[in-house]
Amino acid sequence: MTTDTLRRRVLVPVAGLLGLAVTFGAFTTPGLTATSQEEKILYLTVVDKDGKSVMDLTTPEVLIREDNQDREVVSVKRATAPMAIVLLADTTKSAGEGSMMSGRGGGAIGLGAFSPELIRDIRKAIGGFVKDMAAASPETQMELMEFGQAAITVTKMTSNVADLDKGVARLFPKPGAASVLLEAIIEASKSLLKTKTPRRNIVALNIEPGDEQSRQNIRQLHEELSKSHANLWAVSLQPGANQNAMRGLVLEQLTANTGGRREFIHAESALETMMKNIVDNLNHQYEVTYKRPGGGKAQGVLVGVRRDGLKLYANRIPPQ
Repeated sequence: MTTDTLRRRVLVPVAGLLGLAVTFGAFTTPGLTATSQEEKILYLTVVDKDGKSVMDLTTPEVLIREDNQDREVVSVKRATAPMAIVLLADTTKSAGEGSMMSGRGGGAIGLGAFSPELIRDIRKAIGGFVKDMAAASPETQMELMEFGQAAITVTKMTSNVADLDKGVARLFPKPGAASVLLEAIIEASKSLLKTKTPRRNIVALNIEPGDEQSRQNIRQLHEELSKSHANLWAVSLQPGANQNAMRGLVLEQLTANTGGRREFIHAESALETMMKNIVDNLNHQYEVTYKRPGGGKAQGVLVGVRRDGLKLYANRIPPQ
């Protein structure tokens, strides 16, 4: 395989929101010049075909390109800094309904099995996430927010599991409430901007289809996520075949551009597995240090690896 072919295969192009045009040339390791160099850090999630974390990545395997310029990768190591995570819970009217199999909507055509009320599955999934994350990273802080009719903080940022559990127990569906998930993402980004750690994440759990009533546009979402430099992870419970196409497109773009995953779940058992998988992914991220010419700012960043069969998740918004 030629170096040029490798570059074409492994680098993930920045597109969509950033609108960055990328061309691929042969990879060369940039040499140090008289120009001062600044070290920058980004966080990279690498998984195999089954979504399991890859834990043996080495520095020579990682490639970085900013604004069509190759960067020197200094080091690749497991990220150990504590995280700040905002958990977004669906408390719309849909959370008070059962799955399609239990008769939701008068039908019996569900794709999976959920509890009679989906809110129970949401509580169980978020509660499990909190416990697993606290066990793996005790210093990580989490905040719980709901988005039924309004984006409301249920439990403020804390590492106290008991306080978070109390918040989870207070999650109830609001009769007649529509979804404001996109508004909640903005509020979560603002909250994360106040935290000191550079490892910031938003994990959203919503029900599809949903009556999305957020008034914010995609540019506002992108701007707030850019400021916080948070990764967005979006997990959708989808008891039926329908979904909110417009909101789905927005979530696809946002997760892709910020380095998170977009997943659909059709059964309770799969939901628990997915949440554990995300905890594992977050706790096995890589801290990638690379060099950029001093005083410069970048518009977009590409990450690649010299290994086949892997999926990469990294923020396409470069560190400044």
